[in-house]
This record gives sequence, C-alpha cells and structure tokens, in this order.
Amino acid sequence: MSLSDMPPEFRHADEPDAGAETPAPRRRPAWWVALPALALVVAGLGWTAAWYYAAGRAEREIDSWMAAEGARGRSWSCDNRRIGGYPFRFELSCDAPSVVIQGPTQWTWKADRVHAVAQVWNPRHIIAEFRGPATLSEAASGRTITAGWSLLQVSGAGTAERLDRFSLAANDYTLAEGGATILSARHLELHLRQHPGEATNAALDIAMEVDDATGMALMGGAPAAATGVATGATPVDALLQATVTGVPGITVLPLEARLARWQANGGRVKIEEARISAGGGMMAASGELGLDPQRRLDGNVTVSVVEAGKLLPVLATAGLMPDFMAGLAPMLGAAGMPSQVDGVNASAFPFVFRNGRVALGILPLGKIGPVF
Repeated sequence: MSLSDMPPEFRHADEPDAGAETPAPRRRPAWWVALPALALVVAGLGWTAAWYYAAGRAEREIDSWMAAEGARGRSWSCDNRRIGGYPFRFELSCDAPSVVIQGPTQWTWKADRVHAVAQVWNPRHIIAEFRGPATLSEAASGRTITAGWSLLQVSGAGTAERLDRFSLAANDYTLAEGGATILSARHLELHLRQHPGEATNAALDIAMEVDDATGMALMGGAPAAATGVATGATPVDALLQATVTGVPGITVLPLEARLARWQANGGRVKIEEARISAGGGMMAASGELGLDPQRRLDGNVTVSVVEAGKLLPVLATAGLMPDFMAGLAPMLGAAGMPSQVDGVNASAFPFVFRNGRVALGILPLGKIGPVF
C-alpha cells in the first residue's frame, strides 16, 4: 500500500496534502519603496525653507545692528551686500565696507571688499576675510593712514550685545602715512576674549604677537622709510599676554576720557608676559599697573634684559626708544639683579610706582607726573 492510499490521519504531519495549493508570497506595495526618497525630499524642502528663513532673519539682524551702531556714533555701510552659502553655510559679501566714527573729530575707515562666513550649526561664530588696501582718515586734518596686506582674516564669536572672542591675523602687513612706511610686519596676530567668569564686558584677556617687524617710528621721529633706516633694518619680534580689568563700554570717547573712565572703574593691566627680541637680545616684562586718582602710574613691573648691548641699539634704530638709551647698555648689564629668562642669564629691574614716585626696588629714582 502506498503512502497516498493511507488514511489522512496516518500521514506524516509534514507531508503536504496533494490537493492543497501553495499560497503566493506577499508583495510589498509600491509606495513602500518610494517612502525613503519621499522622506528625503520632504527633509530637503524643510531644510531649504529653514535656511532661507534664517538668511532673511540674519539680514534683518544686520540692519538692526547697523542702526544701533549708528546711534552710538559709528555709521557702517557696505555696497552690493549679498547673502549666500546654501545649504550648509551663511556667507556675506559686500564691496567697499566702511565705518564713519563720530567724536571730537571724525574718522573714516574703508576697505576694498569683505567676505564673511558662518556655519549653519554655529551662526554666532563668524570668520571674515578682508581685501585691501584699507585707509583710516581724519576729517579735520586730512591725515590718512593706509594699511596693506597679502592676507587678513578676522573672526568673532558672541552676540550683538556681547562679543566673547575676537581674533585678527595678517600676513605681510604694512602701515604707511604720507608715502612713508611706519610699520611693516611679516605676520601679526591679535586675540581678545572676555575673561573667564566675567558676566560683563569689564575684563579682557589680550594676546598679541608680531613677527619680523621693521620700519617703525613710534617715538615721534620721522618714519623709517623717509630716513632710509628701514633698508637692511634688523627685524623685531614682540608678544604680549595680559588681562585688562575695568574696561569701559565700547563708546566713542577721546583717549583721555576713556582712560579717566578706566581709572574710575578701578581698571588694572595685569601683564603676564611682554617680550621684545631683536639682534640676539631680548627684553621681558611682567607685573601689574593702573592709575591712581591723580592719573599717575600705580603698580609694579619687573623688566628683564638679555644681551642689552645687542638689543638696545636695534630698538633705538627702530624708533622704539630714545637714542641715548643705546649708550646705557653696558651699565644696564651690570646694574640689574641677576635673573634668567628662558634659561638664559638676564639682568632684572623691579620698578615700583607709588604715590607719584618711581623706585628701582628700594632705591628711589624720582617723581612722575600724570599720564594725561
């Protein structure tokens, strides 16, 4: 007897019934395949709408900020302003950016072009690149200072009410007035930030570095290019790290009024490190300074000199100190307190400013007058 002749109850449970039909496999609906693509399209449309909304809001915030700046005496303008960068950035570009600063005298700053970028996920951190040259002009005297560079980038982070960080970096930077170069540097950087823990704009950390600087005339003499000193001049490197407290708000004020307000705020300059090096010599300083109610220096600064005989003549030639100081190099090397800077022997001079007098340690040097 064959298996097919057996009663159904005796057949193996796994044996299919010869008369049963195998069901056809279920097929997914066509819309299921298109669902991911549809989701991407919807997300793209949503992102596009959000980007254009944010770009429009950014344009309005720029207009609002420029209006607020105008009320503070700083009138900004920028021709052919354009916003782009879709889909992942915001880019602002414009021609002939300028600002007119009203005060006791009117100053105008102009550049050739600016291009600024911010990422969509961090729109409050802006990086801008400026194309030179730039000019700074005083209306009353007609004085014009011209700046040039091969690359100048600026970055900032914060809000319209508070700037948390600011940085500037430039390559091949020059300053000139009347056709004469007053400063030339292969590279310079400036960094500002709100001091950690400060809830207001009252304290700033400052870091500055200048590499291979020449052509300086900072002591009121003729610019180096006009006297021929810049030719073959020894380059100077400098850096500064400091914290300034009691900083007044960003308003248009004469320098004397700003210093008076800073003194009234109890402002101090805490110099963590200040250094200038050239010709194989170096000068370093640290300490804390402020102004007393009579506007005289108050505080202490320790100045350390390495290889004064090499350094001071270069600084005098560069216009960073009076010429007669170069002749004091041998005395400085012998008179200072033994010290070290970066493991190199140095002569240290601890200056103390108190009650209108200056002393070298406990040795009185004389009286000093008000700074302004």
